[in-house]
Amino acid sequence: MASSESPAPLRTTLIGLGRIGFGYHAPAIANHPGLVFVGVADPLPDRRAEATDQWNVHGFESVEDMLRETHPDLVVVASPTSFHQKHACAAFAHGAHVLCDKPVARSVAEFDLMLAAAAKTKRRFLAYQPYRLKTELRILRELLARNVIGPIYAVKRANSSYVRRADWQAFRANGGGLLNNYASHHLDEMMALLAQDPIRSVFCQTRSVATIGDAEDVVKIVLVTTNGVLVDLDITQASAQPISPWQVFGSHGAATWDAAAGLWRVRYYIPEEAPVLSAERGLAAANRKYAHEDLPWRELTVEADSASEVDYYELAWRHFALGEAPPITTDEMRQLLRLIERCRESANTGKVA
Repeated sequence: MASSESPAPLRTTLIGLGRIGFGYHAPAIANHPGLVFVGVADPLPDRRAEATDQWNVHGFESVEDMLRETHPDLVVVASPTSFHQKHACAAFAHGAHVLCDKPVARSVAEFDLMLAAAAKTKRRFLAYQPYRLKTELRILRELLARNVIGPIYAVKRANSSYVRRADWQAFRANGGGLLNNYASHHLDEMMALLAQDPIRSVFCQTRSVATIGDAEDVVKIVLVTTNGVLVDLDITQASAQPISPWQVFGSHGAATWDAAAGLWRVRYYIPEEAPVLSAERGLAAANRKYAHEDLPWRELTVEADSASEVDYYELAWRHFALGEAPPITTDEMRQLLRLIERCRESANTGKVA
């Protein structure tokens, strides 16, 4: 239950000053009034110096030294995926809550060990999965709740670019590859969109095309839900042409996300306004005409206001400081990791998982 009193700011530390750590987590910690930034840990001295200069926060080469000296209430883990379990468990052992970047672990088994460590110390564990709260997805869910395009039967989602990847994410040994990286976001989006319709089957294919390393930079995933909704995911860094990011198909309409304009474009008709259609069961088409129908199509655009974007850090703070419900539950975190595992199983065997 949330407290009515204003709690003291949470003493917060950050592990990892890479792209996401330095570019997002550090400023988010520094700018949140409910957090006080007391330490960063990174093995590179120039990165620690940058953080000290930018946010006047003490830098540590050793994670253990940072935890021991700063006594944090909250630790944000933004190190490479292969270190997540080690760093999260160290934070729990020092009595801190943990906000861990995605994916929180390399496997469900690793995740369960992290959960056990959290339970043992009675600390909270939260994944950083912000895509489930993005405005474009919230608006889509509102459109579907209004039944504008009718019950959906298919969703196409794509994240496309052309990048000759050569960093740590290019190598399997580091936990790299697009299944752990962008697929973690987009599979979580599908879980949030289809929350009442569990995934029945998973088919996945991966390729290493433009990358310099051995991890996949092309991922194709086809999901089928219990109610038969088809989900088609293209996640690629080897596409020289962009792919439409969102297309959602319903029984009497469709919605397309126009990323450049920041809005949904919807085309639909109201079934009650459609002409009565009589079935022709004979094998001879009347007047040898191909099937065609003039339906009373309507069009709708819904803009995504960036000002309405949900602040994930605010929800995380409310969870850790006030005990409010988390933006993603531990059960949903496990389901997501299991879904990634099923994708990998399918890619390795060539079979439906």
